[in-house]
Amino acid sequence: MPIQSAPAVDFSKVRHAPDKTDFQLTLQGHALLASIAPEARPNQLAVKFPRIVNKMAMLWKSKPQMDRYFEDLLTDTRGNRQGFPLGVLMELTTLKDYYETKVFAAAAKDVWDPVERARLKT
Repeated sequence: MPIQSAPAVDFSKVRHAPDKTDFQLTLQGHALLASIAPEARPNQLAVKFPRIVNKMAMLWKSKPQMDRYFEDLLTDTRGNRQGFPLGVLMELTTLKDYYETKVFAAAAKDVWDPVERARLKT
Protein backbone atom coordinates (compact mmCIF):
# COMPACT_ATOMS: atom_id res chain seq x y z
CA MET A 1 0.00 0.00 0.00
CA PRO A 2 1.64 3.30 -1.08
CA ILE A 3 2.11 6.10 1.44
CA GLN A 4 -0.04 9.08 0.62
CA SER A 5 1.01 12.59 1.54
CA ALA A 6 -1.42 15.09 3.00
CA PRO A 7 -3.20 17.21 0.41
CA ALA A 8 -1.69 20.64 -0.18
CA VAL A 9 -3.52 23.44 1.61
CA ASP A 10 -4.53 26.47 -0.44
CA PHE A 11 -3.86 29.20 2.13
CA SER A 12 -5.52 31.84 -0.05
CA LYS A 13 -8.84 30.14 0.72
CA VAL A 14 -8.11 30.07 4.47
CA ARG A 15 -7.15 33.76 4.70
CA HIS A 16 -9.76 36.15 6.07
CA ALA A 17 -11.36 38.78 3.88
CA PRO A 18 -9.31 42.01 4.01
CA ASP A 19 -10.60 44.91 6.08
CA LYS A 20 -9.33 48.44 6.68
CA THR A 21 -7.04 47.34 9.55
CA ASP A 22 -5.08 45.35 6.99
CA PHE A 23 -4.18 48.53 5.11
CA GLN A 24 -3.78 51.21 7.78
CA LEU A 25 -2.58 51.42 11.35
CA THR A 26 -5.18 51.42 14.10
CA LEU A 27 -4.92 53.71 17.14
CA GLN A 28 -3.46 50.73 19.02
CA GLY A 29 -0.89 50.23 16.26
CA HIS A 30 0.15 53.89 16.45
CA ALA A 31 0.35 53.66 20.26
CA LEU A 32 2.52 50.56 20.07
CA LEU A 33 4.93 52.24 17.64
CA ALA A 34 5.16 55.29 19.89
CA SER A 35 6.01 53.06 22.87
CA ILE A 36 8.95 51.38 21.14
CA ALA A 37 12.40 52.94 21.42
CA PRO A 38 13.33 54.76 18.18
CA GLU A 39 16.26 52.42 17.47
CA ALA A 40 13.93 49.39 17.51
CA ARG A 41 10.81 50.97 16.00
CA PRO A 42 9.69 49.03 12.88
CA ASN A 43 8.87 51.96 10.58
CA GLN A 44 9.16 50.06 7.28
CA LEU A 45 7.02 47.24 8.68
CA ALA A 46 4.35 49.78 9.68
CA VAL A 47 4.27 51.29 6.19
CA LYS A 48 4.41 48.06 4.17
CA PHE A 49 2.54 45.69 6.50
CA PRO A 50 0.33 47.70 8.88
CA ARG A 51 -1.80 44.62 9.61
CA ILE A 52 1.21 43.01 11.29
CA VAL A 53 1.79 46.01 13.56
CA ASN A 54 -1.93 46.08 14.38
CA LYS A 55 -1.84 42.42 15.36
CA MET A 56 1.30 42.98 17.43
CA ALA A 57 -0.52 45.76 19.27
CA MET A 58 -3.20 43.25 20.27
CA LEU A 59 -0.67 40.61 21.38
CA TRP A 60 2.12 42.82 22.83
CA LYS A 61 1.33 42.24 26.52
CA SER A 62 1.22 38.45 26.16
CA LYS A 63 4.75 37.15 25.88
CA PRO A 64 3.75 33.60 24.86
CA GLN A 65 1.52 34.93 22.09
CA MET A 66 4.13 37.42 20.88
CA ASP A 67 6.83 34.75 20.93
CA ARG A 68 4.59 32.55 18.79
CA TYR A 69 3.79 35.44 16.42
CA PHE A 70 7.47 36.34 15.99
CA GLU A 71 8.15 32.68 15.23
CA ASP A 72 5.35 32.59 12.65
CA LEU A 73 6.64 35.77 11.01
CA LEU A 74 10.29 34.75 10.91
CA THR A 75 9.89 31.07 9.97
CA ASP A 76 8.48 29.77 6.68
CA THR A 77 6.31 26.86 7.78
CA ARG A 78 4.46 26.67 4.47
CA GLY A 79 7.51 26.24 2.27
CA ASN A 80 6.38 28.62 -0.45
CA ARG A 81 6.37 32.11 1.06
CA GLN A 82 8.12 34.96 -0.71
CA GLY A 83 9.47 36.37 2.54
CA PHE A 84 9.84 39.93 3.74
CA PRO A 85 12.02 42.56 2.09
CA LEU A 86 15.44 42.67 3.76
CA GLY A 87 14.79 45.97 5.56
CA VAL A 88 11.56 44.67 7.06
CA LEU A 89 13.21 41.39 8.06
CA MET A 90 15.98 43.31 9.82
CA GLU A 91 13.38 45.42 11.63
CA LEU A 92 11.53 42.30 12.75
CA THR A 93 14.66 40.69 14.16
CA THR A 94 15.64 43.94 15.90
CA LEU A 95 12.12 44.25 17.32
CA LYS A 96 12.17 40.64 18.52
CA ASP A 97 15.46 41.25 20.32
CA TYR A 98 14.12 44.50 21.80
CA TYR A 99 10.97 42.71 22.95
CA GLU A 100 12.92 39.93 24.64
CA THR A 101 15.62 42.09 26.24
CA LYS A 102 13.85 45.36 27.03
CA VAL A 103 10.10 44.83 27.23
CA PHE A 104 10.06 41.64 29.28
CA ALA A 105 13.56 41.68 30.78
CA ALA A 106 12.56 44.14 33.51
CA ALA A 107 9.49 42.12 34.45
CA ALA A 108 11.50 38.90 34.62
CA LYS A 109 14.16 40.57 36.74
CA ASP A 110 11.58 41.93 39.19
CA VAL A 111 10.13 38.45 39.71
CA TRP A 112 13.49 36.92 40.56
CA ASP A 113 15.12 39.81 42.47
CA PRO A 114 13.90 38.64 45.91
CA VAL A 115 15.13 35.13 45.18
CA GLU A 116 18.51 36.44 44.03
CA ARG A 117 18.87 38.70 47.09
CA ALA A 118 18.05 35.81 49.41
CA ARG A 119 20.60 33.58 47.65
CA LEU A 120 23.33 36.22 47.97
CA LYS A 121 22.70 36.63 51.73
CA THR A 122 23.41 32.96 52.44
